[in-house]
Amino acid sequence: MGSTSRTVRVALLGPLEIWRGETPVELSSNRLRTLLSVLAMSAGETVSVDQLAAALWAEDRPANERRSVQTYIARLRNELGPEVIRTMPVGYRLEVDQDRVDALRFRRLLAEAALARGTEAERELLRQALALWRGRPFDGVGSDALRGPTASHWVELHLSAVERWIDLGLADGRQGELVAEVRELAARHPLREPLWGRLIVVLDRCGRQAEALAVYEQLRRRLVEDLGADPTPELQRLHSALLVGDTWPAEPMAPRQLPPGMAELAGRDDALKELDRLVSEGTRICVITGTAGVGKTALALHWAHRSAERFPDGQLHVDLQGFGPRDAPLRPQAAQSALLQAMGVPPQRIPEGPEAVSALYRTMLAGKRMLVVLDNARDAEQVRRLLPGGAECTVLITSRRGLSSLVSAEGAALLTLDVLAPEEARDLLARRLGRERVETDTAATDEIIRLCARLPLALAIAAGRAAASPSFPLAAPAADLRRVRDDIGALATADGRTDLRAVLSRSYAILPADAARLFRLLAVHPGPDITRAAVASLAALDPPRAGRSLDALLDAHLLTEVVPGRFAFHDLLRTYARELARAADPLSNRQAVRRVIDHYLHTAHHAALLLEPAAHPRAPEAPAPGVRPERLKHRAEALAWFRAEHAVLLAVLRQAMADGLHGDVDGLASAMAIRSDRQMTGARFPDSFSALVREAQQDVRPCP
Repeated sequence: MGSTSRTVRVALLGPLEIWRGETPVELSSNRLRTLLSVLAMSAGETVSVDQLAAALWAEDRPANERRSVQTYIARLRNELGPEVIRTMPVGYRLEVDQDRVDALRFRRLLAEAALARGTEAERELLRQALALWRGRPFDGVGSDALRGPTASHWVELHLSAVERWIDLGLADGRQGELVAEVRELAARHPLREPLWGRLIVVLDRCGRQAEALAVYEQLRRRLVEDLGADPTPELQRLHSALLVGDTWPAEPMAPRQLPPGMAELAGRDDALKELDRLVSEGTRICVITGTAGVGKTALALHWAHRSAERFPDGQLHVDLQGFGPRDAPLRPQAAQSALLQAMGVPPQRIPEGPEAVSALYRTMLAGKRMLVVLDNARDAEQVRRLLPGGAECTVLITSRRGLSSLVSAEGAALLTLDVLAPEEARDLLARRLGRERVETDTAATDEIIRLCARLPLALAIAAGRAAASPSFPLAAPAADLRRVRDDIGALATADGRTDLRAVLSRSYAILPADAARLFRLLAVHPGPDITRAAVASLAALDPPRAGRSLDALLDAHLLTEVVPGRFAFHDLLRTYARELARAADPLSNRQAVRRVIDHYLHTAHHAALLLEPAAHPRAPEAPAPGVRPERLKHRAEALAWFRAEHAVLLAVLRQAMADGLHGDVDGLASAMAIRSDRQMTGARFPDSFSALVREAQQDVRPCP
């Protein structure tokens, strides 16, 4: 950083002020003031040309944005010095230390104050931060991008800091010194109820109860006249306490509600880093989602314990029982009441109406840096009323569903957990059984990992059983676990919260009827994965309805999109689906198998005609009712279909052979053999009908 850039200072928390050393710099052009302000807000970081153009011209952008921005950058360099602004590949960077921009220094001081909560250091840091404030942010900068939501954000930070300063003054017994300052602030923000509430408390602590009651009445009238609303429930309770001569607690003890978490978490380093990044960058709501037993709660609690210092005002936790052993999930109002009591609100002070409870809940969280962990959520509606109103709190939600409406409407970030990678699964077993035992019999270890489908819950159950017999080689529990291919009960436990069949059943039980039926029928599909087109034939549904059922399974994480357009479930889910299919109508299963075979037979026949019209493969009989073969348009599409469906076609061929459908075997194998492996590059189809049949005969087994 050059000597000139070390002397530049920018003040944004009030009228724009710029200095080079001790010399003030006047920027006559509003666009230059806007340009500097945007660069200063990201001092030391690159600001893209697109961001700069949006701030300078909003919707009325010039034809050549880059050249126009370059022109203003050149003019600003003339004012500040050439080395103050550096050209970067995608934009420009202000080479000024962040502490020389008052807004960034203010933000740093607030962050340090939060970490020093309750100490003399917090008081000093807040004093320094508030001393930087000179008026409305970006005053004199004519940019809607800065004067609108951006300025409001900084005003909110300032008021939250002021309110914390007042609370500290009350705790120190300095209420007499605060009266004039708080009264002036309340007059400048006539509708900010937390500030007016503090003015009432300050006056009460000074023995001026009559004035405190008059201030409440003044605020009440203004709210009714301007907004048509009454004061918040908290202010109303404060008013009631004043009327009977009661006192209002200054600050309840910060809640620490997190249940015990794992000291070490196997295989989730990337997810932990992603949560760190999201929260550091200001993400307010994070949703951790994934299939049952994948470790969502374990990740959330591990991160929450590790990051507790970020939230000095406390950590709240509630199990919403969205997929718990109980039939009904926890109602939002019941969850709010529990969380309010954790924040020190006596049960008798919690109102009865849902809107009043929500208002009190948001009020209690306003201006506080707290973590709220909403575990095991059923759906977005269950958690929406539990979201704080301000930006200071962070909410961590776990759910088996994607909660996509929170992403679109509330700006939540979505973190989807997959099953563990093989090495991560091995690490989990090593942490629970000892690395020496795991590495002594790598074949048995790998078999356990494979049979557990790398699902953390299944691995934990298997590890618990192996730990109960420490003298046995791992080959013994691995052999016992082999029955999980046909019986999910091989991973049963006495605890309904961890018994795998019970855990999976709670996801299945809330599916819509069509989606539940599709889940069962997917068990009779012989291939490793399936497309949307094949799903419609399997379930005998029109494509839109089949698509909705498929999306419901995806949302519940009972199915995964393994590559774009292809769907599958892990082996344990397949076993569970097979159990459900066996318990369902056998005729329905046989009809679904018939439709699957017809779907691939007719699509393969059509594809073969596109590839080799002169081959004249034998036309199959009419498809079963509900079958919708794919209509490929040209030769390239037919080639692509054969390549993509090769493994599925072999599995379907095996199924047809197992069911004795010799005509279908003949037709399907003939269609598949139209092209040799020399022309089907990358697909490796056997050249002859007999080779196809030999390949298909491997591992022939009937479907449920």
